[in-house]
Amino acid sequence: MSVSVSERPSRVGTAKHSDVVTSVAFSPDGRRLVSGGWDGLVKLWDLRDGAATPRLARVMRGKWDEVEAVAFGPDGRTIAGLGVGWDGAPYSAVTVWDGDARRGRVLLRTPGKVDAMAFSPDGRTLATAGGESRTVTLWDAADGSERLSLPEHAAPVWSVAFAPDGRLAAASGVVPAMADPAAEDRRGEIKIWDVSGARPACLRRLVGHDYGVAAAVFSPDARLLASGGFDRGIKLWDPEAGECRADLTGHIGWVAALAFSPVEPLLASGSHDRTIRLWDLRDGTCRAVLEGHAGNVYSVAFAPDGRRLASGSLDGAVRIWDVPAAD
Repeated sequence: MSVSVSERPSRVGTAKHSDVVTSVAFSPDGRRLVSGGWDGLVKLWDLRDGAATPRLARVMRGKWDEVEAVAFGPDGRTIAGLGVGWDGAPYSAVTVWDGDARRGRVLLRTPGKVDAMAFSPDGRTLATAGGESRTVTLWDAADGSERLSLPEHAAPVWSVAFAPDGRLAAASGVVPAMADPAAEDRRGEIKIWDVSGARPACLRRLVGHDYGVAAAVFSPDARLLASGGFDRGIKLWDPEAGECRADLTGHIGWVAALAFSPVEPLLASGSHDRTIRLWDLRDGTCRAVLEGHAGNVYSVAFAPDGRRLASGSLDGAVRIWDVPAAD
């Protein structure tokens, strides 16, 4: 049985962008939070002083119109922002801020719209992908040079995620409005890649979602991969065996965001139904439903200690929640 925490006061509170919040990420030490939104801003929030709300420490902007994704590098000092701009035709750029440097440096700029990015565990590689493309590109995170492109996927790629051992998951598929109900390729797919060598190898194809897969993430021990889809469902996969271990149901909107707790068997899911659900992976039950956002939830992230969860939404809010303890 789940516990509803509708409008429950969160321990840290709420911060704001003036437009959609697309991405949130904690620093590796948990003392800072970075967020990005369609207002074109990357905001750094200080969480160290225990104030009622996060303290805005810094505002960063690149040469773009909207921010689609943000991330801390594994070193905890580097902040990366992925933005999209329109200069006649759409382009995408990744800008990196090194430590406390006042100016960011443009790491890469590429034609087309890119929606997702992820650093490799060693911080040397950046993977990017976009919903208007069927390609995943790997870049040198130091100089922005292209290392390789993974072979074409069956449909647009919406999410990329590295496992702790360096394997890469790429989640793809079509949105329901664009799908042919009679076509087999309307089903979502996740490809798991070995990208350790000069020639990438596809290790597994995970197929099971109706329509596209919007989000995919590895567990901290890499024994599970969670996927969320446009079919409103969540699947837990054994990435080694290529088998679905469980289906988690309850959302009534697209599942757009997923995050594993770093300290316990718990999965957070954010949905277009405006809620966040916390799933106990020991038995597949929903521990809690977090309500309070007034729009689609696009991003969720656990703090390193697992006690807090950040979320970003269509409503322009960044919320930080206490994670309810297990019974």
